Amino acid sequence: MRALILTFVRLGPTLVYAAGMLFAASIILLATFPGNPSSWALYLTLLPVLRLPAFVLLDLPGVEVWHAIAALASIAACGVYFALQPKRFIRARFIHAHVALLVLIVANAGAHSSQAVGLGLTPPGEYHWSLPIPTTPLGAALATLVVLGCLSTHAEIIRRIRTRHR
Repeated sequence: MRALILTFVRLGPTLVYAAGMLFAASIILLATFPGNPSSWALYLTLLPVLRLPAFVLLDLPGVEVWHAIAALASIAACGVYFALQPKRFIRARFIHAHVALLVLIVANAGAHSSQAVGLGLTPPGEYHWSLPIPTTPLGAALATLVVLGCLSTHAEIIRRIRTRHR
């Protein structure tokens, strides 16, 4: 049972990449079927979770939605492979998990600040600090799984260092 739970935790970062892939696919579905309520539901469910990173990726020169879907699907497939082989590729798993964590932090960085803060309307010397905590249940679940995935890679690295020095 413990191995199954740890595998699910290691799959947490992969779910972020899969959600990004689904968000890109929802853009295509919305363009193809603009009157379909399911297309809108998928798009609006994933929009608050990954809006900024997805649009930054799609704003890169030469990147189309199909390219983003293929890239995110490839990264998600690599994450599944990393999660199923926990003793191998520890550095790749570390990078995979922490990039997913950074994506979620960037996605939620401005979620709690008001629009007036961005316009420079705050008094001098006063800062609005807020944690980049997701505002949706899906975002919170993804953030929890990604943080646990990062902690599992840290634990594995520390375990390796301890066994080498004994």
